[in-house]
Amino acid sequence: MLVHKAKLRGHHLICLNFFRGEGYSEDFIRQIYSVINKEELEIVEGPDEVCARCPYLKEDRCSSSEFTDEMIIHQDEEALRLLGFRPGECTDWRTISEKIPEIIEEWKNLFCMSCGYQKTCFG
Repeated sequence: MLVHKAKLRGHHLICLNFFRGEGYSEDFIRQIYSVINKEELEIVEGPDEVCARCPYLKEDRCSSSEFTDEMIIHQDEEALRLLGFRPGECTDWRTISEKIPEIIEEWKNLFCMSCGYQKTCFG
């Protein structure tokens, strides 16, 4: 049986655990759910399957007014450090979700306090 892997960058491994289907266009929400529904994950550097449909992706760089591309890359590096992964490795959502409780407070302190989606993720 052919298994389709989601290709995801570091910070999406953490942030997608809190995705509630809010804050994006319907097309983008469908794309995120299609990624979340894949069991296997391949860790990549740079833009991934989620970024591919993001309106802020311009020339393979994040052009969001909230985050710079350098900030996103830093988030990716920190997410991989906290989770203990490297680009090119494969994992699954269960493994990620088991690690979240151990790292979420540090992640929140590093990135969530200044994120516009904080209320969406944590109420």
